[in-house]
Amino acid sequence: MNYLAHLHLAAHTQSSLTGNLLGDFVKGPLPSALGPAFDEGIWLHRKIDAFTDAHPEHRAAVARFEQPWRRFGGILVDMLYDHWLSLHWQQFAEPSLPHFLRESYGRLLADDASLPEGLPLPLKRMAEQDWIASYRSREGLTRALNGIGHRLRRPLPLGEALATLDAPAWQASERGFLRFYPELMAFSERQLAERRQPPAP
Repeated sequence: MNYLAHLHLAAHTQSSLTGNLLGDFVKGPLPSALGPAFDEGIWLHRKIDAFTDAHPEHRAAVARFEQPWRRFGGILVDMLYDHWLSLHWQQFAEPSLPHFLRESYGRLLADDASLPEGLPLPLKRMAEQDWIASYRSREGLTRALNGIGHRLRRPLPLGEALATLDAPAWQASERGFLRFYPELMAFSERQLAERRQPPAP
């Protein structure tokens, strides 16, 4: 769900932007039939998700939501991380966020033609409608979460969960993100460096 983080980490590691987003949609073993660059992105996406879900900062952020929202804590915190990444963008990347998104959307749209029909991908729609820019505001984040909640098996206004975090909980989770994200960047670099090492003779 955290599309911005996956795009940024793909660019940071010089791996496929589209492949990194495909990780939310392509299941099963690798290699797939999509090609090595996409497979590398899917592989990195899976590594990033596993590292994030197991990290103490992420778990603490999930735990700050009361039931029934905690059940959806993984989705909520992933989207919050995109919100805070938007707000603190210049701390982690040099090009401005609007410039980065324009470049990223161009890459996604260029890759769209090479993807097989039938994949349930919103990537083209996301690029054409600039979904990610809306994550910067709390109102936009709420709308995005409500959109996700509408698509759940039992629809619910997922954005309402944000209002259950008081100011100290919100600030604690934001500080946790700022500690966590540099670790995630370094982890992603290490993972791809190891994967790309030529096999020993």
